[in-house]
Amino acid sequence: MDDDFWEITANLRGGDDTAEAREQARAIVAAARNQRTFADELRALSPGDVVTLVALDGIPITGRILGVGSDVVRVGEVVDAVGTARRRVVRCHDVRLDAVVRLVREPSR
Repeated sequence: MDDDFWEITANLRGGDDTAEAREQARAIVAAARNQRTFADELRALSPGDVVTLVALDGIPITGRILGVGSDVVRVGEVVDAVGTARRRVVRCHDVRLDAVVRLVREPSR
C-alpha cells in the first residue's frame, strides 16, 4: 500500500514540473510582449488586413494593408471597410511607421 501511494504522489509531482514549465513559458512570452514597440506591432500586420491608420496630421486612412517594410507601411485606401466595397483600392498611401499614431483593426466578417 505504501509503495502504491508513493508511486502516485511521484506521478503527481512530475505533473507539477510540467505546470511549472508552462507557467515559466507564459511569463517569458508576456515579458516579450511587454517589450514590443508600436513599430513592431505595425510590422506584424499581414497584407490584406483592413485597418484604419491615423498619422501625425490626424487624418484617418481606412484601407487594406498592401505591404509592410522596415520603415513604411503601404495602405490601399478603400471606399468602405465592409462588404465588397473594400475590394477595390481607390488610391495607395505609403505611410512612414514613425508617423502612425493610432491603428484600428477592422473586424473581419
